[in-house]
Amino acid sequence: MTSTTSACTVCQPPALEALVRSEPALAALWQALPRRQFGAGTLLQPAGETSTRCWQVRSGVVRLFYLNEQGTERNRSFHGTGSWVAGNLPPLALPSPYAIEALAPVEAVELAYATLQQWQRSFAHIGPLLEEALGYVFQQHAQREAELLSHPPEVRYQSFLATHGDLTPHLPQHHVASYLGISPVSLSRIRARLGMLEASRGV
Repeated sequence: MTSTTSACTVCQPPALEALVRSEPALAALWQALPRRQFGAGTLLQPAGETSTRCWQVRSGVVRLFYLNEQGTERNRSFHGTGSWVAGNLPPLALPSPYAIEALAPVEAVELAYATLQQWQRSFAHIGPLLEEALGYVFQQHAQREAELLSHPPEVRYQSFLATHGDLTPHLPQHHVASYLGISPVSLSRIRARLGMLEASRGV
């Protein structure tokens, strides 16, 4: 765990929600945020479109993925219950370089960037902590990309299992392979070397 991880005091969902509840007016606004339902395969955020909101996943699994000009997808990350996802660092309304898709039915709290900016102005003592928590999420993404560039595939897969073991049963193997930057066949060989039986979910 990095020093930044330990320095972030409200980055985990229970701590962040406790912070929100500590300010009654903010807690009421939080409870009033829209709760959205997304079916499997639904895009929360299309690639290339301006990102104007973020979501906290309450149930289900989402993936972030890039789509090149040839239509090839490359998974960037997966996120489950409690995670925050957005098309860029809130509250910057910029085009998203990747898409966000529900891999399973998702229920999420939706926070518009404009609302976040208003909260930062109205609750000056809490605003910086909210920004810190959301910014930390995106630093994790960047750290993950650095790991992909610096470690061999088998080590990347072991790191994936350590970090996302709870999500693994819900992810088809071809999505995991895309995340690791290898082919499904290569992933099957890695799993065989590690003595792992092939899961029932297809490649």
